[in-house]
Amino acid sequence: MLKTFIIDGDKGGVGKSLAARALVHHYLSLPDGQRPRLVVYDADMSNPDVCGDGGLKAGGGIMGTAMLDLSTETGWIDLGTRVAMTAAAAADTEYRIIVNMPAQIGTRAFDGSIHIVTEVLREGNAIPVWMLSRTQESIRALQYRLRHMPARYEIGLIVKNLFFGASDKFALWDADDLRQLLVEERAWTETELPELNDQLTVMIGRRPFHEVLASGMDGRPLPFGYRLALTSWLQRAGAAMAQVESLDPLGVA
Repeated sequence: MLKTFIIDGDKGGVGKSLAARALVHHYLSLPDGQRPRLVVYDADMSNPDVCGDGGLKAGGGIMGTAMLDLSTETGWIDLGTRVAMTAAAAADTEYRIIVNMPAQIGTRAFDGSIHIVTEVLREGNAIPVWMLSRTQESIRALQYRLRHMPARYEIGLIVKNLFFGASDKFALWDADDLRQLLVEERAWTETELPELNDQLTVMIGRRPFHEVLASGMDGRPLPFGYRLALTSWLQRAGAAMAQVESLDPLGVA
């Protein structure tokens, strides 16, 4: 079976790249018999922290990576072709496609002007993963997608990025009618992405987490305290992001 996770949030700096990388690491950490085959695409052409230089590459459970410009119809046509090829391979085994979206993609791709978008998302059994900040703008951007592509937003995962504060600080979201619609009336799930230590974030940059744990930084082991902090964060972040697996895209038209 194929599932495609669209890591989105519209604004820059809401944690899309970090969440995508955490989800990739979660899958790579699974035992061989439980691990799906991964394909990872980075559509953030201006800040490619997932698949850019020094980031994720094919090998070790990742079947392929690529940069895709999904602000254009050509980019979505390319993604559609790649999705079809992966879907054919997924007839006999589990595949997961993870797509890291760029900032401000809503009005360029999710307003219905690129008609192929809906079809590509359907063919990929796409599940939206929405990185939530504490602003009203974050909520309205999600509402925008729901209004323009209601069938593709029947299910999804809301991720409260705790970089912006503790869970109870997301008061605007908790009180908004959109939360009631998605979480209480539709098949959406909520989770929380823990904050990663600032110094650790700078030290790692865009290097894949599994490489940092295996070989350290520039050939030197990661200092023990930072290694403990990273391992702890990956366990918690992985458990949070893994909740996407409970969502079934096949029930969506």
